[in-house]
Amino acid sequence: MDQLIWMLIGAGGLAGMIVMRLAAKHGFAWVRAELKSRASAAEAEFRARVTAAAAPFEERVKALETSVAAIKAKIGG
Repeated sequence: MDQLIWMLIGAGGLAGMIVMRLAAKHGFAWVRAELKSRASAAEAEFRARVTAAAAPFEERVKALETSVAAIKAKIGG
C-alpha cells in the first residue's frame, strides 16, 4: 500500500511540474507580447509628439524658402 501512495505522490508531482513548465512558458510569452505592445504604443505616441512639435518648424522653413525665392527673383538670380 505504501508503494501505491508513493507512486501517486510521484505522479502528482510530475504532473505538477509539467503544468508549472507550461504555465511558465506561456506566461513568459504573454509578458513578451505585453511588453512589445506597450513599447509599440509608446513609440507611436513619441512619433506623434515629435511630428506635432516639428510642424511649426516645417511651416517656418517653407516660409523662408518662399522668401529666399522672392529675393532671388528680385535680384534676378
